[in-house]
Amino acid sequence: MPYSFRMNNREWKILEISQDEMKKILKDYDGKVENYGQYFGSTFTKNQVIYLDKDMHRDQKRQTLLHELMHCYIYNYLFELETLNLENLCDISACSHDIIHEIVENYFKNTTL
Repeated sequence: MPYSFRMNNREWKILEISQDEMKKILKDYDGKVENYGQYFGSTFTKNQVIYLDKDMHRDQKRQTLLHELMHCYIYNYLFELETLNLENLCDISACSHDIIHEIVENYFKNTTL
């Protein structure tokens, strides 16, 4: 069952899927899958979905979701990454922290793991 959240007035979904499903989605997206072994998660801006490996330990799943939500945040709120510097990075972290952590907390409260 997908979990939905909103970021910058856009609806996103989080789906937990198997490694085989993850590799198929990645291959369908760009025509290839690098042989990295395990894919923990992936964010697809085209369909506004975050995919997570359903078989990860809860702690790794939490860390991966935080990482993927940062991709989501950057896609939704930032437009100029070429001039990114330390001050910009600190602003991004400070501004995104509450938003991202609230989504993660709600996700883990409302999903069966």
